[in-house]
Amino acid sequence: MTLTVRGRECFIIHVANKSGTPGRRTQAESERTKVRILERSERLFARRGFGGVSLRELAAECDVQHRTVQHHFGSKLGLYQAVLERWDEELESRLLAAIDGQTEIADVIDRVVEELFDYLLSKREWVTLTARASMGEELPEGANLNDQSWLRFMDRGLKRQNLGAGKVDLGLLLISVEGMLNNHILARSHYQALYGKDVTDPKLKRRTKEHLKTILRAVLADD
Repeated sequence: MTLTVRGRECFIIHVANKSGTPGRRTQAESERTKVRILERSERLFARRGFGGVSLRELAAECDVQHRTVQHHFGSKLGLYQAVLERWDEELESRLLAAIDGQTEIADVIDRVVEELFDYLLSKREWVTLTARASMGEELPEGANLNDQSWLRFMDRGLKRQNLGAGKVDLGLLLISVEGMLNNHILARSHYQALYGKDVTDPKLKRRTKEHLKTILRAVLADD
């Protein structure tokens, strides 16, 4: 395209938007920034806890301005909440998949151990964080940030299918399952001291899962 200015012919060069969709690239970048904030904040919160890190320190760790964190999450507490809830939906879907088509509580427990052990092992920092949150560590008064996925699992899954009805206290059982899984996931120093390796070792991991199933089956048998 040309434009004549005072008798001179000038060329106008159009700079094309490669995506062909104005604004979409910015939106994608914003989403990537949000994910980066969640990932890096998860690590920092897991190491230092909610009260051990400031909003500015979180922003620096994420390579953003603190205003960017506020834009996406509102506050440090909002970010903490988002990090805690980040994997809830996937965790719940895995739990529900474990009981699909099952009629015996013992079979459910076996499948829960198989389904969740590897998954939680891959998210150790998040497990550390949820353990901190369950103790209400240094949170503002009135903040209710405890993990809800196990509670929803019990309500939507086990109770609806009446698994173990009248035979076992499902609440206590699920607390025990979650506690055992989390304890083994986080017990790195114990595994190193006793076995000279981490539970991520394939053979040791298989042995650990079978051990957990055996213990939980014994609990069910006693009940």
